Amino acid sequence: MVDEPTGGGVPEPAQAVKDEAISQAADMKDTALEHVGGLTQEAKTKAGDVVGDMRRELETQGDTQAKRAAAVLHDVGSQLHDMAAAGQPGPVADVTRQLADKSRQVAARIDEGGVQAVGDDLRQFARRQPGLFLAAAGVAGFVVTRVLRNARTASNPGLATIQAPAPRPSVSNGMASGLQSPAGTFQ
Repeated sequence: MVDEPTGGGVPEPAQAVKDEAISQAADMKDTALEHVGGLTQEAKTKAGDVVGDMRRELETQGDTQAKRAAAVLHDVGSQLHDMAAAGQPGPVADVTRQLADKSRQVAARIDEGGVQAVGDDLRQFARRQPGLFLAAAGVAGFVVTRVLRNARTASNPGLATIQAPAPRPSVSNGMASGLQSPAGTFQ
């Protein structure tokens, strides 16, 4: 029994196999797209979870450091207040008292709101007075750089001095003619 070709010249069983293969390929494509979509969504979810965990960890560490800074500022404020109370009345005592009050206010603000509140205050200040904010940021950067450089120099005293290279003897015509230094020859 010979199968008669259909209108396209392909035998009927071959056409059925072809149609089945196309159908299965389409099903596989749809399944693969579903899996890729699921994996993409899962990756997005995991990435969001990691970012959230990192943010919470940084906030926790920042709040811990802020509490330490607030404690130091409270101590500084108390010491400044004691200095102002013990000193002679006058402009120096007034300025010292004002510094003590300001350090206590900053410490209280840090205690109340943590790092988030300090960041919000800085953003508001930067919006109100951008020029002063940029100048203060530049001064703060300069001070931090100097402090770090001095700390590095203090931990490695050899970096503090520039050492000239040691003089070396020069030889001309096989005879030592003196010492060679960076500035020239000594006779």
